[in-house]
Amino acid sequence: MQLYTALKKMLEEGTDAALVTAVENGTEKGGTGQKALFSGSKVVYSTFSDEITLQLQEKALALISPGASLTMQVDSMEEGRLQVFAERFLPAPRLIILGAGHVGAAVARIAANLDYKIYLVDDRPSFAAPSLYPYAEKVICDQYESALEKIEPSPSDYIVIVTRGHRHDHLCVSKALRRPAAYIGMIGSKRKVKGQLVSLRAEGFDESDLARIYAPIGLPIGAVTEGEIALSILSEITRVRRELYPGEAIQEEVLNALTLLEKEGGKAVLATLVSALGSTPRKSGSRLLIQQDGAMIGTIGGGCGEAEVKREALTCLDQNRSKLIRLELTAEAAAEEGMACGGLLQVFLEPLAWSG
Repeated sequence: MQLYTALKKMLEEGTDAALVTAVENGTEKGGTGQKALFSGSKVVYSTFSDEITLQLQEKALALISPGASLTMQVDSMEEGRLQVFAERFLPAPRLIILGAGHVGAAVARIAANLDYKIYLVDDRPSFAAPSLYPYAEKVICDQYESALEKIEPSPSDYIVIVTRGHRHDHLCVSKALRRPAAYIGMIGSKRKVKGQLVSLRAEGFDESDLARIYAPIGLPIGAVTEGEIALSILSEITRVRRELYPGEAIQEEVLNALTLLEKEGGKAVLATLVSALGSTPRKSGSRLLIQQDGAMIGTIGGGCGEAEVKREALTCLDQNRSKLIRLELTAEAAAEEGMACGGLLQVFLEPLAWSG
């Protein structure tokens, strides 16, 4: 089975996934690098024994928060005591921008550099032209109310309401409040927002409903231009998102490279940041793919620590063995990396080879 291709397909289809990797064996019985992929409680793939797989279903899946990771120990008579690294991956969230005027277009442009599926909606054909937004998942030209009905609700939706008028904004926010979105933001002055809240109460929305609305939208950074307003909006969305899901998502470029290697064949070492203590530039779950020629895709933080990981990785590739390494960034080394203090990293190095 092509593991990473299956993982990518699950995420593209909107299914969350849990990936578990054995990173250390305290009893020297081998077994590091074994993997299991779960969709909910369903086992999609596993190279662990049935005994370990069952433990992972019962323990790891119950403990991992969405978008987070953890390390834990599992035991079996056959494989000994294994330390495993488990992650819960979420599909890329949707950023639904209602209004393709100056601010909406600026939000879409900046968001193109982030890992959102961008849905842009406007009722004016000249604004909702797909050719203007090649990076958008969907560009919908329709009345706002009907457009929202065509987009199936998801709790990982981030809705930005920046239409051209109060009436359209009201229709959008009223409709959005009936959806399980992670974020609903509405543009407007404090006076306009106050009026909208009065109207929404009259429609029957209670205070818990209204508390879901971020309005006026965006962080208060003194934004003036549409680009600055867009930056304030996406900054607020990022804050909300990381409060909900503090873990790091798998880097899309790394996952794409892994699926390409599975398809076309090749050798590489996958370096996964299993734990990070202290002041470290990246968090657990970050990945770096080191190819045979030394080319690297992704990052676990850069600098001298990443250079050491690359050296160790190429040795592991030559010897065809996996390894859990520990890197200590001293205060002096951390200062050179631009950090305030040192930290401790655990990185799992895993040689991978495919015949194509």
